[in-house]
This record gives sequence, structure tokens and C-alpha cells, in this order.
Amino acid sequence: MNKRIKEKNLLEDLDPKALAECRECTCFNLRKATRVVTQFYDDNMRPTGLRGTQFALLAHTQAMGPVALSKLAEVMVTDRTTLARNLEPLEKSGLVEVEDGDDRRVRIINITEEGRKKLSEAYPYWQRTQEEIKKMMGQYEWTALTSRLSVLVDRVQKK
Repeated sequence: MNKRIKEKNLLEDLDPKALAECRECTCFNLRKATRVVTQFYDDNMRPTGLRGTQFALLAHTQAMGPVALSKLAEVMVTDRTTLARNLEPLEKSGLVEVEDGDDRRVRIINITEEGRKKLSEAYPYWQRTQEEIKKMMGQYEWTALTSRLSVLVDRVQKK
């Protein structure tokens, strides 16, 4: 049986009721929640000109000091290429500097003075948004959610 016929038969055999379980897909539900929450942070942080993801990048860069791109990518659980792409607008705005490390293969990220000012300006907006999320969920549910997400990340990374 050639591959096309085999694929066609497989599609005909898929039971729509069985596929309904896909609505419970962990990946789908996490991505759905991420889109909604990201939009909420972006909307609330709009007056600062930063998106929620950009705020997180600046905050991590500030907290970690000059940091290698690969280390920042590891901590933020993203690949280096995506992180480099996300850093570009911050670098163009003068909020971070990206320089060669001692080894030219290593890129070092450093927050600039302008970046610290922007982080300081954006922090109250982030704080209000964070508190609003906690209030919507309730402290217990919020704590349980963040704890369970950390466990999920750890377990999936160990696979």
C-alpha cells in the first residue's frame, strides 16, 4: 500500500469524538493561556512602550548582570536564536548592549543605563498587572499554578 492511500485510510478512521480529547491537550491549553496572559500584560504595559516579554528580558538581564546569551536563554527556557531575535528591538532602542565575550562565540548581554530607566518606569505597570492576575485567581490558586508549572517544566526538561 503506498503512503498516500495509507494516510487517506488513517484520516477516514479518525473518530471525531475521539479527537475531542485534543481539547484537553496540555500544549494547546498552555499556549492558549499564554496568549491570553501575554496580551493582558502587553495591554497593561503599553504606556511604557514595552511588551511583557521585553520587560521580562530586561528584568532578567538586570538581575543576572552582564550575562552570556546562552545562559540567559537557558534561564528563560528559550532557544538562543529566538532570544537573539527578541533582543534586537531592545538593542536598537539602546536598552541593552550585545557584545562579543572573551571567546568570540560567546555573546554578552548587558542592560544599559537607558534600559535601567525603562525597567524602573515599567516596573510599577508590571507590578499592578501581576497583582491583578493574583487577585483574579486568588493567592492560593496563583501560588499552586506557578508551583505546578515549575514542576512541569522541570519534569519535561529531564525527559
